[in-house]
Amino acid sequence: MTATAPAAILDRPRLLALSGVTMASLAAWVALGLVHAAAPPGGLDWLAALCRGAAVPVAALPGAVAIWILMSIAMMLPTAAPAIDIYVRLSRRIESRRGAHVAGFAGGYLAAWAGFAAVASTLQVLAGLRIGDGLQALPQAGLAGGLLILAGAYQLTPLKQACLSKCRNPLAFFMSHWREGTGGALRMGLHHGAICIGCCWALMGLMLVFGTMNLAWMAGLGLLMLLEKTAPGAVGLGRLLGLAMALAGAALIATEFT
Repeated sequence: MTATAPAAILDRPRLLALSGVTMASLAAWVALGLVHAAAPPGGLDWLAALCRGAAVPVAALPGAVAIWILMSIAMMLPTAAPAIDIYVRLSRRIESRRGAHVAGFAGGYLAAWAGFAAVASTLQVLAGLRIGDGLQALPQAGLAGGLLILAGAYQLTPLKQACLSKCRNPLAFFMSHWREGTGGALRMGLHHGAICIGCCWALMGLMLVFGTMNLAWMAGLGLLMLLEKTAPGAVGLGRLLGLAMALAGAALIATEFT
């Protein structure tokens, strides 16, 4: 008797895990697209302000956190697919609870990025609250240029390279940080997510420059981070782009003050 299609998929945990990652990421992209459509450019509500990176009132903080979490799922979960795939293969001997362990690892990874989302959205809201204190008195081009220089310079730092090396070699991560059980999978996911944040926080922060939920820039930065973690030779590409971003930021500042 041949297995039905659903049963055949369930018997292939690697395919099931990859399908879960794909579906979750696509769902986040669809949700962001719907939200973006509901907040036309030039609107006056907090959602429109968030979309263009403008000041957001403190009452909108829960919504801003939710948007940043969706952005993290859409952009960062695909970059964790190689690590999730390796974890599925390494957990071969725990067939009875394999799904729970894989879900625990992926959930821990996303929980780490949810923490980043909470911090990023809170900073965005606090920046809006301090308009009168001069935080946003800087020319918009000067602020954007400064963030570009920060992100570009970070691409060249040893810390960035160390975190990127661990992201590009998930097997080495598991060999040195393996923990048993579902709780252990969750802790490994949190740890791997923290390393990923160390690798990509500056690039994600550029969404404050290009406008939160700018779907085109989200796709471009997400693709860059995916290539950095998976493509041969992409480490050099990341450094080159970092230098280009720093130069672009300096040029942006120069044009503002000349």
